[in-house]
Amino acid sequence: MKKFVKKISLFLLIFSINSLISLSSANQRIVIAGGSLTEIVFALGAGDDVVGVDKTSSYPEKVKQLPQIGYWKLLNIEGVLSLKPTLFITLNDVEPDNVIQKVSESKVDVLALQRVPGTIELLYENINKIASKLNKQKEGELLINRIKTNLADIQTKIATHPQKTKVLSLMSMSGTNSVAGKNTTIDALIAIAGGENLAKHNSFKSYTAESIIAINPEVIILNKYSIDQLGGLNKIATIPGITETSAFKNNRITIIDDSYLFGIGPRVDEAAKLLFQSFYPE
Repeated sequence: MKKFVKKISLFLLIFSINSLISLSSANQRIVIAGGSLTEIVFALGAGDDVVGVDKTSSYPEKVKQLPQIGYWKLLNIEGVLSLKPTLFITLNDVEPDNVIQKVSESKVDVLALQRVPGTIELLYENINKIASKLNKQKEGELLINRIKTNLADIQTKIATHPQKTKVLSLMSMSGTNSVAGKNTTIDALIAIAGGENLAKHNSFKSYTAESIIAINPEVIILNKYSIDQLGGLNKIATIPGITETSAFKNNRITIIDDSYLFGIGPRVDEAAKLLFQSFYPE
């Protein structure tokens, strides 16, 4: 009889713990600062728990309908707290500097993660940390395995092209054309896709028409926002110097979605495949 009672007690204890975990998950209210982090949460299947995001979060499409808390470099602390989050997933270098402290002091669970401008290993680390926090370890493992498999396939194909394609990534904003150099997301994506970024400077830098002509890229990458700023695809030729490049003359202008550029995220394999196909067309 005592053994039976012990078994019943153990069963009830396990049932209670599982119920609490389920209840906790059901009541989770997640606010996120960082587009790549938002994509990870949705890729893990926890998107329904997200109640607010920052302005760099634009994928998947349903994210655009969520309340916004500002740009990750200029967050609205009151905006974050007004959404009554139970969990705040954020980049560790968000601004103002006191955001993480203030949110933590408000009894909100905070998961601060390193920004991922260009390391796949750090992406996997962030996926694992978020998956663990959300009780989605299995989903995290499957996601990482998918990315690894797809990137390995791309690397195999890259090996058949010993001569790297010369690439330049332009961003047009308010009449100024900037070129993406080292320590940018697009620089990392170019490398992963087997190309060579001709811009060797750090971050972004304005280039003159003469500089673009002199560097003469084989492929030029433009993001969709830049196309909008220019006034449409037919305005690409208005970028000073671009018409004199091999890329323009050979119609090798690649347009990339802006959401790929907010940190290396769970669609890195998708972005790398798109770029690889533009660098080495069959």
